[in-house]
Amino acid sequence: MVRLAKVLCFLWMCALPTGALAEEVLEEGLGLAEAIRIVLVESPMSEIAEAEVTAAEDGRKAARGHFLPKLRAEVDYTNLNKVPAIVLPDEIASSPFPIQFSAGDTEQLNVRATLQQPLFTGLALLTQYRVARLGTQTADLRQEATRQELILRAYEAYYGVLLAEKFMDVAEQAVAQLTSQAEVARQFYETGVTPKNEYLKVLVQLADTKHKRIIANYELGFARSRLQTLLRWDARKPLRLTEELVYRPYERSLDECIDVSFQYHPDILLAGLAIERASQGITGARSRYFPQISLIGGLSHEEGGFTEGDEIFSATIHAEWLVWEWGSNYYEVKQEKSRLLQSKARKTQTTDLTELGVREAYIALQGSREAIEVARVGIEQAEENYRITDEQFQESIATSQEVLDAQTGQSRAQVNYYEALNSYNIAIARLERAMGVLQEPGAAENVPVSLEE
Repeated sequence: MVRLAKVLCFLWMCALPTGALAEEVLEEGLGLAEAIRIVLVESPMSEIAEAEVTAAEDGRKAARGHFLPKLRAEVDYTNLNKVPAIVLPDEIASSPFPIQFSAGDTEQLNVRATLQQPLFTGLALLTQYRVARLGTQTADLRQEATRQELILRAYEAYYGVLLAEKFMDVAEQAVAQLTSQAEVARQFYETGVTPKNEYLKVLVQLADTKHKRIIANYELGFARSRLQTLLRWDARKPLRLTEELVYRPYERSLDECIDVSFQYHPDILLAGLAIERASQGITGARSRYFPQISLIGGLSHEEGGFTEGDEIFSATIHAEWLVWEWGSNYYEVKQEKSRLLQSKARKTQTTDLTELGVREAYIALQGSREAIEVARVGIEQAEENYRITDEQFQESIATSQEVLDAQTGQSRAQVNYYEALNSYNIAIARLERAMGVLQEPGAAENVPVSLEE
């Protein structure tokens, strides 16, 4: 059922051609969910993961074919320099003259067909099939891990552009405010209300703010380039994002996040599959202790030979048993047991590292949430402080330096707020990636392939 859902999801993602999709985005703008969908379709990593799934499924089908009978055909053509002859000894022939007759022709043709069906292999074939089936589950989980990694990259790149756009807005606002203040400072200087150095302070601050706007502009260009590269987007076409940096509550507790990661994280599930594969390796090594039994049906036809005649049918029970091989099988079994112990230890290590990753991501999320609350209060206070100080400056109560300080504080508070919002949203995505359940916005919770399927 899970695999069917994945197929339907993939077909849905591929429903629109890339060109039509691009035109639609150009007209309506690009949302986060749509950006993720494009990344999942266009990324070479998705193609690699899909090819791995296909290869693993073909390997499973190939292993399944070993259960069925195998038909083998053989043809021998022989050309002799003379006709072979059989001479009967005198004591057998009971004749004063030697008796001989030909044993065929100079040209001989032998056609054979055999049909071989394995009857007993000591579970070797069954083990090979189970290992191949584990290979398909492994490929599915790796594809899921690749998918979630691409979604996380899309989150980071998309929110990187949103943050850069907000920084650009802050820089534009700061330039506009300082330009207005510079005009007021010029008027105050020309009328003798303030000395020239007060006017020059504003001009210096305005030049510095314009320089910061230039930096913010090319940082925005860098962010857009990263997103366009991830989308494999034509840089000559405009790209407008429709999402906003907003706060969305996250309700899961730390213990719940850890429990979810133990159940769904691809790395933990892959470690479980490695244990099962090592167990099957032990069974496969032990299968060489047992005889290999098969049923062979044969059909042969000969022309030009001594036994030339009609087709000959045969049925054979073939048994083969390696009785002594100086302990090779014994040590192969021990080797597989050691690999099983390694796989179990690796799963324990993977579980510990996964839990650590979830804890770190959750702490980062909490820090970002607290930073948002602090920054929200700070931005309200900074905006009010700038408003009051600017009014006082208009009335020649406050100095230009006080206005510059208020404006700098406002810009810093805005930057801190947008950085906190951006960090919070990315922290949610990273936490869900650490749990192994990261999805595009609005999608149902991810349920990776389980070991039972």
